[in-house]
Amino acid sequence: MPPILELDRSHGLYGVAAVSRHASTSGISPPKRNMDEKRPYSFHDFNRKEPCRYSHQVFLLAGKIFDALKHPVKEDNPYLRKKQEELDKNKMVQVPKLDFPDGKTKRLTFELSFATLKYQNLLEDLLDDCAVMSQFPEFREDFGLVMVILNDFQNRKFQQRTPLPGETLDPHVTEIEQALYSVKTKLNASLARNRIKYNALSIESLLPAAVQEQSEVGSHLPVFVWVNLLKTSLQSVVEHFKEDGFHFRSFDADEQIVGNQFWADVHCSNVLTFAAEKRQEISQHPLVECGHIVVQDKSSCLGPHSIKAVVSEGDDIAVTNVTSGLTLAHVSSLTQETCGTIYGFGVQSDDHLAQVKETLKQLGANNVKLIMEEFSSVAPDDVRFRNVKAILVTAKCSKSGISNPVDFIVNEGEDMSILKNLSVGETDISRMGEMMANNGAALRHAMRFPRVQAVVYTTHSIVSRENDDVITRAIHAINTINQQNNNRKCQFRIIPPVIPIVEKDLESSPRTVRDRFLKFEKTPKMTGCFCAVVGREAEDKQEAAKDVLARARAMGILGGEEKMDVDDDNNKPNCKPRKKSPKRAKSSFVARKSGLSPQRKATVSLPNAHVTKQHQSHSPAVKVPKKSGVAFGSGVALKEKKRESVVSTSKSTQAATAKTKTMELHIVNHPKPFSKKK
Repeated sequence: MPPILELDRSHGLYGVAAVSRHASTSGISPPKRNMDEKRPYSFHDFNRKEPCRYSHQVFLLAGKIFDALKHPVKEDNPYLRKKQEELDKNKMVQVPKLDFPDGKTKRLTFELSFATLKYQNLLEDLLDDCAVMSQFPEFREDFGLVMVILNDFQNRKFQQRTPLPGETLDPHVTEIEQALYSVKTKLNASLARNRIKYNALSIESLLPAAVQEQSEVGSHLPVFVWVNLLKTSLQSVVEHFKEDGFHFRSFDADEQIVGNQFWADVHCSNVLTFAAEKRQEISQHPLVECGHIVVQDKSSCLGPHSIKAVVSEGDDIAVTNVTSGLTLAHVSSLTQETCGTIYGFGVQSDDHLAQVKETLKQLGANNVKLIMEEFSSVAPDDVRFRNVKAILVTAKCSKSGISNPVDFIVNEGEDMSILKNLSVGETDISRMGEMMANNGAALRHAMRFPRVQAVVYTTHSIVSRENDDVITRAIHAINTINQQNNNRKCQFRIIPPVIPIVEKDLESSPRTVRDRFLKFEKTPKMTGCFCAVVGREAEDKQEAAKDVLARARAMGILGGEEKMDVDDDNNKPNCKPRKKSPKRAKSSFVARKSGLSPQRKATVSLPNAHVTKQHQSHSPAVKVPKKSGVAFGSGVALKEKKRESVVSTSKSTQAATAKTKTMELHIVNHPKPFSKKK
């Protein structure tokens, strides 16, 4: 019995009257209602009026998007179908320029467009089966508009639409609505035949399995926001949400966040996570409007946090793809006290330039310079970028890791053309080769900048061809060129992840850190993405030592840095500055807080020594076993044999250590660039 009622909620095969009649003969309990209500049950209890969410303005905008992104029309003739596919493959999608009055209209427009693209085949079958276009030939030129209106019509169970309060009706849209309403019985019957044909209990069951899974994952994806440290602090934002009735709690990887709960992310220090059902409330929150927090997916925050970990004081940063400007602002927020200028490439037009400038102004990012040129067209030795030490390559990829494309378009300014491929749950193989070539060229170009020390490569793809293969080939190509030019000192290598990785990540998903890459699969808790860091040793030893000290300060080792702690008893966040380490003699070895593993201790025996100190300068006679490998991060690929590194210090320190017998040193992997092998 329950399946029949479920069918009724999504266009039952037998209709509301059949369900009501079946309920009267089989003892099904009628719908629950208030006990104080005295009126008898009526037919209207089973025929609830479906609300309308879209206005005529949304219909007009969504129709234009659908016309630009619609899938090829089905053709039964194999020859004509192949010819049509070749024409569609060579045809460039021209996405129209649209002006949205507000953010809500923008979100509803893309939501309706994406839903219509998902059900395009079904809607076309309904139109063909009922000969709608033959009966109303005047609407042939408005195919996109007819499709989005029909999609909303069937979603409301073919009920007549009630205008929204204060809505301005469009005469042409009203005419199409009346035409479809006149054939609603035929449309409903055709829909029922399709469901019987494919044995579908609901409309969603008619979609491909990949699209159904994507929709299910996207509906549970949490809402992520990052705190704009240019305007406020993490503690202030947490207190503000607690005053609004939200409950701050400790992170739990085993639980799905629900209700008014929110917690601080374990990978990105300034990111907060909220439940999926709070998406609209958070998007319209006053803190968002004033630029204190920014709604952006966590996968887009890994790049800025990786850049923060590899830059030194005074370094310039380059970002290859501007998009909406949010990533630029995030980098500025995280590196405000250390970096110099942030250059943003890929501005498409004057309108795009004005939009990004307005976003940066609202968020307070004043150290950003926008470049109208494409990143690949800029000379690496351009005097403007002589101080660029780190480059963030935000790749244009297939977006196969995205489960909620509407959010990416609305919040991050992504190209709306991603709706086309994601609406069928497939990756566009025909364009993947071109995107891989462009991304590889961007990586090689970034590694040609003479003073660049680190390149961060991020994608929203879960396809290895766009991730591992691209970065591995780019490194091999650049290193080969350097060897041919007898420049073996500047070899690039893959650096292990520079952001914190918790033990739970490795237990739940061993692929999170694999081959020194950072990978996240598409899950209800996280968008699928990829992040890799490439680095090289500076040619100038003094410059390398300067970079090491600056990175140590950036990681909070040589200076104080705010850290969010959670009091489990009263859920009160505490921001306490880290204690500064005592001053010590300059050395090429600088300890660094690890992202993956805790600090390790090594006890070194010395003649006539019996003193244990937590912070001690190294003696020239001390030989410290040192594991070989990349000096960035903590997930270093270790070799089987150990080598010894002789560490020197001043004469005064040598005399002091001669009186000691044992000394305990804190040895951790440090951010020094690649050590030159002897």
